[in-house]
Amino acid sequence: MQETTFNQETQEDGSIRFPDTHSWLNAFYSEASLKKFDQSELHHIISHKISFAQLEKKINYTFKDKKYLILALTQSTFCYEMKESTLHSNERLEFLGDSLINFIVGKNLYHLYKDHHEGDLSKLRGALVNEEKLAELARSLTLGEFLFMGRGELRSRGFDKDSILADAFEALFAAIYFDSNNSVEILETTLKFIVDQFEKNTKTSFYSLEQLNVFDTKSKLQELTMAAHGVFPTYKSSELPDHTGFHVEVWLGDKKLAAMTGPSKKKVEKQLAKKIIDEKLY
Repeated sequence: MQETTFNQETQEDGSIRFPDTHSWLNAFYSEASLKKFDQSELHHIISHKISFAQLEKKINYTFKDKKYLILALTQSTFCYEMKESTLHSNERLEFLGDSLINFIVGKNLYHLYKDHHEGDLSKLRGALVNEEKLAELARSLTLGEFLFMGRGELRSRGFDKDSILADAFEALFAAIYFDSNNSVEILETTLKFIVDQFEKNTKTSFYSLEQLNVFDTKSKLQELTMAAHGVFPTYKSSELPDHTGFHVEVWLGDKKLAAMTGPSKKKVEKQLAKKIIDEKLY
């Protein structure tokens, strides 16, 4: 049986050895400390040993230049590991991608809700273009399986953290923008395809006004507790020992209203606020 290595040539049938980044990273980190390699060849190795076909199918877009895609998937911790390589992180792409997604979602809301004022549209856009919601879209693409990250971040399951997934999703859209010769039309088509698949799989409406009920629950709870008791609720959180999530408690003065555990502190806080409101625990 042929040995599997991170620098392995394509198989005899011409297929690429690794179907996603994770399988390559596992081989890479198990060997990188044991053998030296030319980091200047790293980009070539990635381009020729990892298949991104599954991801491209899920976004319905095939990159003409894989360098843009690889850049979008490269987290800063991987660049730290590869100090001698020419790889850069996705942070600059993330900056641009945020603006592009905000523009497209804002444009869609403008046409969908013709009778709503700017304030309502701004709130709804904020409920849709944020870390938690973009991470949900990223998970629908299994985007985390394709991220390049340092061994510490990989070990702590950084590929499933909302912040890292949302950043990569934004970077991915900036990468598509550049690869498509700055085509906003292609970006709009790509986002529509992703959202359509997301709605089909989750049986929810992405652009629904109901998104505000989940997004703004902490503000609503503040209004309710202030009106009823004259004080704001307090959120107390602690990271779980295995670094897989957070335990969050909501207190009103010296009374604990509710508690919950989950992978994302912000998401758990919103879920707790909704639970307290729905069950009138305040």
